[in-house]
Amino acid sequence: MQGIGRKRNSLLMLVAALACATLCAQAQDDLQYQQRANRYEGTKGKPVAGFDVELLSARVDFSDNPERLGERFQARFFLERPTEVHLVVRELDYRYFYWLDRVRPQTPWRSGYGNVADWPTRDVIRQLDGLRISDLGVVARLERESPSAVEKVAPVVFYQSQFPTQVTGYVFHFRIREDAKLKGAVYKASGGAPVFSVDLGRQRGGRPFSVSWNVTTPRASEGVYRLVLSGYALSNNDPVSQVVQFYHQPEIK
Repeated sequence: MQGIGRKRNSLLMLVAALACATLCAQAQDDLQYQQRANRYEGTKGKPVAGFDVELLSARVDFSDNPERLGERFQARFFLERPTEVHLVVRELDYRYFYWLDRVRPQTPWRSGYGNVADWPTRDVIRQLDGLRISDLGVVARLERESPSAVEKVAPVVFYQSQFPTQVTGYVFHFRIREDAKLKGAVYKASGGAPVFSVDLGRQRGGRPFSVSWNVTTPRASEGVYRLVLSGYALSNNDPVSQVVQFYHQPEIK
């Protein structure tokens, strides 16, 4: 009888293990990158870097309770005129390989700051333990979907429930393929001397880094600007460069 009991317990343990494995596999499948309502979202394989410099995020410098996970994430941006927009949200530093793109707006993108994409955190984000809005970068590319050496973007107000009424600054995140010495400068599109510059020093390959511009000291006028990232790779002195063009509209309404 004891032998039969042991066999029965072993069988129950095996069935439980198989059921657990099945549920875990289903949970992982649910988190895989796939179409969800108005966007594609989920975890996917590590992307292959194809550029010396990669723009990870172009945002209005604003934080809305960054360590608290709300019910929804929202991305708001300004357009000077209606145009095609390609929104990408991703981790700044790889952990889960979270990715969101191919967003379909409820109404066509239009002039002004009334362009908003939002999505619930319960579908994917909430199931990725520890992932917060502060871990994510967001890029709203204009006109073209794929990255390029000269990016044209709409800086995004990335928030959960509240957003500011004024733009006080911008923060851009990048990743480079290999170690490099870099500088950053912001110019008016019309030309002239830079309105802001910073020596970024040595940056490590494969690691995210940021360039922040405070537009209130001195106050930047409305218009088109270009952030120019430049420098050289430390291994062979090859030039490294990236240009990000964007429109600065200080009033969010």
